[in-house]
Amino acid sequence: FSNVPWPVRPTPGINYDFVALMYLGGSALAAFFFVLERYILAPLLVEQSPPNSTTDSTIASNGDTAGAQDGEQWKEFARGMEGMYVVFVPFAPCLIWSLVVRYFWIKETKILEEEKKKK
Repeated sequence: FSNVPWPVRPTPGINYDFVALMYLGGSALAAFFFVLERYILAPLLVEQSPPNSTTDSTIASNGDTAGAQDGEQWKEFARGMEGMYVVFVPFAPCLIWSLVVRYFWIKETKILEEEKKKK
C-alpha cells in the first residue's frame, strides 16, 4: 500500500467491506430520520390556529379528551425527533472515504492474490 496517499491508505488486517457497510447503515439512518422529520412529522410541528371556544365546549361536554391527548403525544414525539438526523449526518462523508479506501484495499488484495498464484 506504499503507493497510495496516506489519508486513503488501507490498514492491513481491517475488513473495509464491514467498515463501509457500517457507514452505509449510519447514512441510511440519517436519511430515514430526515425523511421522517421533513415529510411525516413536519405537519405536527406547524403551529395551528388556536381552537375556538365552541370546539372546546363540545369536547368538554362529550368527554372525548383521548383524541386530544393522543394528538399532544404525537406533537411531543415530533418535537423530540426534531433534528435527530443531524446526529447521523457525519456518516455520509465517512461513507465516501471508506468506499475510496475499500477500492484501494480490493485493488491491493487482488494484486496480492495474483502474486500468490504465480508462485
